[in-house]
Amino acid sequence: MSEEILLKVENLRTHFHTKTGIVKAVDGIDFELHKGETLGVVGESGSGKSMTAWSILGMVPNLQVVSSQVKFSITEKI
Repeated sequence: MSEEILLKVENLRTHFHTKTGIVKAVDGIDFELHKGETLGVVGESGSGKSMTAWSILGMVPNLQVVSSQVKFSITEKI
């Protein structure tokens, strides 16, 4: 396993503001993905797997990422 970190996510918190209040879709995710690793995310339906990925990529409208630090590094050209 390489020591090089390709993706580092710290304290990812994603909330939606709705008419009935705040929905905490993702609440405090941390992980690192190193060069050469594969990350699998598992969980029950509705547990936030897709929302985590969409939050990192900024693909969800009407989304408020409350707090996070996402670092992405590409060192090689493909």
